[in-house]
Amino acid sequence: MDRKSVLVVSDGGVDVPTLESELSGHRIDIDRLDDHTRLFDRLTRSVYHGLVLPATIGDQTGFEISYGVTELFPELPVIVVGAAGDEVPDDLDVLAVPVEGVADAITAALGGPAPSVAGREPSPMETMLLSMFEQLPVHLYAKDAEARHVLLSRNELEPTDLLGRTDLDFTELPEEHRKAAYRDEREVIARDESRLEVEEYTDFIDSHTLTSKVPWHDADGEVDGLVGLTQDITEYKVQEHASRRQHERLVKVALVAAHEFRNELQVAHGRLQLMDDDEQVAVVEESLSRIASIVDTVVELASEGRNAQQRQPLWLSTLSREVWDTLDSGRASLRIDEDHRIVADPESVSLFLQILLKNALEHAGPTVTVTVGTTEEGFFLEDDGPGFAVDPPDRVLDAGFTTVDENTGFGLYVASSIAQDHGWTISLSESADGGARFEIRNVESTE
Repeated sequence: MDRKSVLVVSDGGVDVPTLESELSGHRIDIDRLDDHTRLFDRLTRSVYHGLVLPATIGDQTGFEISYGVTELFPELPVIVVGAAGDEVPDDLDVLAVPVEGVADAITAALGGPAPSVAGREPSPMETMLLSMFEQLPVHLYAKDAEARHVLLSRNELEPTDLLGRTDLDFTELPEEHRKAAYRDEREVIARDESRLEVEEYTDFIDSHTLTSKVPWHDADGEVDGLVGLTQDITEYKVQEHASRRQHERLVKVALVAAHEFRNELQVAHGRLQLMDDDEQVAVVEESLSRIASIVDTVVELASEGRNAQQRQPLWLSTLSREVWDTLDSGRASLRIDEDHRIVADPESVSLFLQILLKNALEHAGPTVTVTVGTTEEGFFLEDDGPGFAVDPPDRVLDAGFTTVDENTGFGLYVASSIAQDHGWTISLSESADGGARFEIRNVESTE
């Protein structure tokens, strides 16, 4: 009879020397693991026929750790020591025993055939995947059908830190972020759909990330959970924001110049009406027409240079907070009413939100609260300021219209152009607090 090996995670819950003595006549070897964060390394690279876990491991339970183990090693017998049988979750196939019953539980559990994965030498594929989770400088994770972590990389956390827990349990992140991530993952699993390269922003740590999540299929092609990858792109976004600000300065210069040119052209055309030499008037009019055409081209290039060429799923909250943090908001505040994922060009929509948010800061005062939320057909942006002093309010979208002397009046016109590029419509109305409300409709959504 071949000897069998049992891995025991020792964290004060199991007396390993006593256990070894009790099993001395059963051809069972005990391998002690003092650092539970190395659990998956050991299970993958060594041969084991059983696993013993204490009921409590740090701030986690043996049952939470077991969710990850049983998902990746479904035939490996797992014994949780120091817990009662009625404490075992209904969807978890493990054995709970008191401390004094460990030896008997091990001999009984090892009476059957060896587990197909942990009970044999690992394949190159298994060790390759484990190396990816251990060494790549990205956040990798796998989750079961209930979106509970069953494995995660060492890039940010230890591989066992969140085992058996969903993102809802990761209280280090804001509740809104956790809820959105969990809802997103349940959709990936339920719909068998991938979420690729979705940008996210966590405001309390000022971090930008790029996340992809794909369904995890079992041998029969059924969805068993998901696998995800998250990369920190904060440095890239900082550079992108700087480039965008420079780009917008150039656009503004072009639009202001075009506005001034048009004013002078109107003066010139007016003067031409007073001239009697029809031949000379025709020549000048032709020249002015060419100049007007050039001005129109400048405005077109400046306004439509951000056509939605690369549309992708984007979190509305992520974009709004990204843009808000680039503005001089002072005591003003931004509130997200409900998060929503839209399909749009990130560069264009970032500029669109920047214009609307700056408009609120300029017209509603230094303590304004701006709210971004969703509707059935798209999203809205509103403030609690004094509202529109224009009748009808839609006039603020006209090129060159402004109620502030130092403004050019092209900001909301550019925003309107971006909306048209995406096939959206904008309506202006009064918010519940009496401020300005922009409602954007016909917005494609992934939800």
